Amino acid sequence: MALPAALAVQAIKNKPKVKVNSKVNTVLLSTAFGLGVFFAGRAIWRSFKRNIREGQILKEGNPASFATQLKMAFENDNAFGWGTDEEAVYRTLEQIPNTWMMRRVQRAYKDLFGKNLASDLKSELSTQEFTIAQEIINAKR
Repeated sequence: MALPAALAVQAIKNKPKVKVNSKVNTVLLSTAFGLGVFFAGRAIWRSFKRNIREGQILKEGNPASFATQLKMAFENDNAFGWGTDEEAVYRTLEQIPNTWMMRRVQRAYKDLFGKNLASDLKSELSTQEFTIAQEIINAKR
């Protein structure tokens, strides 16, 4: 039983050394640095956009305001502490004047909360309620 363990230890000690060329090392390091800069830059940009949107929330008729109203309706605490306020969702969707503004609301929702408005609508509402919401959205010109 000790013989296989001793052979394994000896094999580990005698394994061939792998040398990496300095050019390969440089390419790997620069690639890692480039990826780090990319992800850091993307995080800074997203934070910048979110800060701008948060500053626009209190302006009535602004896409960020509509997006926040929808998010608040999703997170509504009814008397029993659960559920979505469907009437608030419908009311907010009806207040959005046209498809151009609806696209801007969807973009603001993505910037503020990092989620897709359509997928949140689908997950928060029942099938029948989601159909009503889609009809309200599609009726915009």
